[in-house]
Amino acid sequence: FETFSNDFESLDIEADKSEIIENQYYFSGDVELKSDSYFIAADDLQVSSTDNSTLAQGNVRFQDKTYLITSDLLSAKKDDEDELIATATNANYQDFAVGPGGANGYTEIISKTPSSVFLKNATYSLCPIKQNDWLIDADSIELNLDNNRGVADNATIIFYGFPIFYLPKYSWVLEGRGSGFLTPSYDSYTETSQTKSSY
Repeated sequence: FETFSNDFESLDIEADKSEIIENQYYFSGDVELKSDSYFIAADDLQVSSTDNSTLAQGNVRFQDKTYLITSDLLSAKKDDEDELIATATNANYQDFAVGPGGANGYTEIISKTPSSVFLKNATYSLCPIKQNDWLIDADSIELNLDNNRGVADNATIIFYGFPIFYLPKYSWVLEGRGSGFLTPSYDSYTETSQTKSSY
């Protein structure tokens, strides 16, 4: 895990090469950017001072207070409420906020804010990384960190590589206890007024 900067008003950037063209800052070669709330490492990095955006390319590693993301392309920008929105394509991710057993998977697109995560064409598992005995494969997954809920659309539950269950919409608790599947039971019984068993 990387440490963040102690300076709340500026970015700490290290790189082999840097160049400034108007309001654009270009960095290349083992670039590391640190702010007070996130870290980005990449082969190439572009920072725009006009809209406070960052574009990272090549061997990208992103870390904020809850997630690790690796990708070849990541963009980051602060919104009107000064919250960072990080978007990566063809990315691997891990939620390390809950410890080593945090959610992980692969996604075509991940969009991360401090309060939510949106995944498109993604997998989601709580198994150790690269040991996913089970996972959810879905068209989209939305993780609401404030409400502690995950919702997957067109989800297939895969167990040891075999799809076992399809759900058009599936919702679960991200951390802690919550309601879930109740397994059905099958049994026989005999009414007191009858001699034949029923099921």
